[in-house]
Amino acid sequence: MLKRTAKGFTLIELMIVVAILAILSVVAVPAFIKYMRKAKTSEAIDMLDKIYKGGADYYSTPRVSENLGSKLDCQFPSTQGITPVEGNCCESGGIDSNNDDRCDANPEVWSEATWSALKFQITEEHYFVYSFYNNDETESAAQFTANAHADLDCDGTFSTFQRYGKGDPSATNGECSIVSAAALFSQNETE
Repeated sequence: MLKRTAKGFTLIELMIVVAILAILSVVAVPAFIKYMRKAKTSEAIDMLDKIYKGGADYYSTPRVSENLGSKLDCQFPSTQGITPVEGNCCESGGIDSNNDDRCDANPEVWSEATWSALKFQITEEHYFVYSFYNNDETESAAQFTANAHADLDCDGTFSTFQRYGKGDPSATNGECSIVSAAALFSQNETE
């Protein structure tokens, strides 16, 4: 008679494998979620860079007054509040009609005079809402702050990014150049 030997895993071996998988998932899932939120923040960094470049271009382009032709002082476009005005991409039914936690693409909301002057428009779904604040000064006293805000996981905590620029105090009136902070300000980056 031939003796058969049982082949397979013991209960202890299976429990060890399950325990290892559980430990890996406890470590990997939060890291993956944080990585996904960090990837979403790249939108804000790219868009604030576009707004900054638009502001620099507007400031440095010579302008003249209507009907007189006299040169205007260097300035930034006027203040523009949060766009889209609803202010939160997590809201379903309105700003997020397909419930994917992103603001729906709506090129019409970017047709305001300030966004046009900055040559800024978002034509795809996006996570962040944007605003542009100008201190209404000219020349070297002129300053602006471009803002991006988002609730990346729809928990009520907002991620904030800002880009700052101002008129260059060493520039001449004919130059109209700007200076900016060395880096972006960020708060609750991946909330």
